[in-house]
Amino acid sequence: MIDPSKRNDFLKHSKRRIRVAELISAAGCLLFTFFFGGKYLISPLFSSKARTERNSITYEAIKDKVVEGDIYDKNGNLILGNASAGVPATASSPDNVAYAYLLGYYSGSSNKENSYGLRGNLKDYSLFYLDSDSKGAATNLTTDSGLQDYAYELLDGNEGSITVIDNKTGAILCLTSQSTIIYDVNDVQSFVSSDVEGSQYRRGTYETDPPGSTFKIITAAAALTAKDNGDLSDSAFQYSDTDSYIPSGSTNAITNYNDIAYGDCDLEKAMNYSINCYFANLGVKTGEKQMRETADAFKIGTDIEIPFLTTLHSKIDLGDGSEEELAQTSFGQGKTEITPAQLTMIAQAVANNGEMMSPYIVSSITQGSLTLYKHFDKKLSTCITESVDNQLKTVLHSNAVFYGLDESNYGMVYAKTGTAECSGDRLHTYFLGFTDNASFCISMNNGSKSSLLYPVAQKLVSYINQMYSN
Repeated sequence: MIDPSKRNDFLKHSKRRIRVAELISAAGCLLFTFFFGGKYLISPLFSSKARTERNSITYEAIKDKVVEGDIYDKNGNLILGNASAGVPATASSPDNVAYAYLLGYYSGSSNKENSYGLRGNLKDYSLFYLDSDSKGAATNLTTDSGLQDYAYELLDGNEGSITVIDNKTGAILCLTSQSTIIYDVNDVQSFVSSDVEGSQYRRGTYETDPPGSTFKIITAAAALTAKDNGDLSDSAFQYSDTDSYIPSGSTNAITNYNDIAYGDCDLEKAMNYSINCYFANLGVKTGEKQMRETADAFKIGTDIEIPFLTTLHSKIDLGDGSEEELAQTSFGQGKTEITPAQLTMIAQAVANNGEMMSPYIVSSITQGSLTLYKHFDKKLSTCITESVDNQLKTVLHSNAVFYGLDESNYGMVYAKTGTAECSGDRLHTYFLGFTDNASFCISMNNGSKSSLLYPVAQKLVSYINQMYSN
């Protein structure tokens, strides 16, 4: 018979061992939960590297079963779809090339997430938010496929981009790009594996170059604001041009395109002929403070997010604030850099009575009748007063007529061209403008002069007018 005292000691030791085992098991479970929960639930919220690893593991597990979600344009037309289990969605011609740089791709096949364009940024919805049939959510864009395809055709194989934005809402109606290769979104490997420099470059949103003479809109806006504030007289807008302007403290003369002297000028004539000397002088008279404030109001130098697509970057650098730096900036050279997409936003703000709207390209994301995401229009900035805006529109409409966009054939159009001198002796030409309904920027690399864009702009404006009249 077991001694009762020994029996009690045995039971105590057994209970202690059981309790220790329970504590170790609980600690192990907590450690396991902490490690994996932290790694795959918490860390991905704060770390792109952790998010990449989680998405790659998830994608590897589901890629043969998932059906990629469809993407539609503003009119409900299918842009990208017809996916099946393990087979990516495709686009029909001509969307497959016109939308290629915008749609991009998603791959989770390596420890680095190779995402580009909308498909990469929409993956949480289109690949990982699945219905009972393993199909991802549908995305509804703001683009018009007819306009997108037509704009791509207008690029005619040239390196550049065309961006169109609705004046009232900031919705991106078109963002087409042509880079160094013809990219077909249905043939992702040819894009990913290309060793051609810059072949993955969506020029409308990534290309930061000097704005050239399109920046004269900003200089004019700053000067008109200073005039309305009583800081600049009417006489400041009169200038006698001799094709040479030398800022104080500089020995370098600023000259006009083709070395033409234009004589007596006012703001309208200077805009029509894009007179560099006039705007260099006007910017210096306006002063660094007002020029900076106006550029800030137009969000130059501020990062601007386009949800699910990218962040636009730009900069304005007046250096030491000398007259030479200010003069160079005032006619569109200097150290200012801006994307064609943001130039379009500047036009949109002027078109919209001085109110810049937040740009967006995804209007909603849905899973059946369930709305997972919906965009709401919002103002980004009040750039100029209505008075300044009306004065700007007067000279910009005169410009458009000067470029061949007369009212009888094209309605009310407002425009400014620009040619920027870039590194490597490259010229970047722009045609920036707006109608009563939409703003646009035609951007071309390797051109010789911006006047070559006149016929492209005329065709684009005709299409935009027709689109809004339907």
